Order: sequence, then C-alpha cells, then structure tokens
Amino acid sequence: MELAGEDAIPIVNYLQGKKNISEFKIAEATKKEIHETRNILYKLFNHNLATYYRKKDREKGWYISYWTFNKNRVKELIVSMKTQKLEKLKERLRHEEENQNSFYMCKNLCTRLDFDSSVNFNFRCPECGTLLDQHDNSRTITSIRERIRELETDA
Repeated sequence: MELAGEDAIPIVNYLQGKKNISEFKIAEATKKEIHETRNILYKLFNHNLATYYRKKDREKGWYISYWTFNKNRVKELIVSMKTQKLEKLKERLRHEEENQNSFYMCKNLCTRLDFDSSVNFNFRCPECGTLLDQHDNSRTITSIRERIRELETDA
C-alpha cells in the first residue's frame, strides 16, 4: 500500500497465487478501468513486485500484458522500508536533540521553524505574520524515541 497506493490492494490480492494474468482480466476482476489497472501494475513493476510479458493479440493487433505477482520481493521490501524509516527517524531525533529548545512555532500552528529560519523571518510566521513563540520540543523527542523503539522491537 505504501508503494503503490491503497488501490493496489485488490489487484495484489487477485494476482496472488496466479501467473501470467491478462491486464484486462485483472481490470475486470477488480472492477477498475484498464488505464488505472495498468498504472497500478506499473507501480508494482517499478518496485519489482510484479513481472510481465507482452504478447500481440492476433485478432486486434494490440499488445496485451500478462502479469505475475512477485511475492518473494515483499519481505525484502518491508525490511528495506523499515530500515529507511529508522534512518530518517534517527536523523530527525539527532536534529531535534541538537537543537533542543531552539524551535519556534506560530500560535496559529501555521509553521514550526528552527532558530536560524526564525531569525530570517524576524521571528514572525511566514504564513500569517504572527509573532513566533519558542517551542519546547521535548514531547517531539519523546515521540520520535517511542516510534524508533516500536520499529526496532517490531523487527
């Protein structure tokens, strides 16, 4: 779902356990338009979650793609995505901890800026012009640490 969107779920479910299924049969079975089905299938293909081959229809002269879901790639992708999320969260945690109490936030919740950006805007919100208040980021740090802990214990 994270890679190809929520609309990909019915297609993935339909393809599981099947091989070389026509894109037209997939569209019909999932009750989706053919162009929408193709877009989703190509997203899956771009992440190596699906493979296909094309064959020319003798009657109409069109090319038809036949698709197979690559379930072996799913586990590998999950591990890869989790690793990327952890790296991003750890980098954000490092940034938040190094700049503790150096963030400023608009009262209207338009934006949250670090000290340097706040100085550049004269401690005024770039969206609405309201004076920025210093923001205590200790809850943000706690939240990021908890999310990292969840992802690490989920492994």
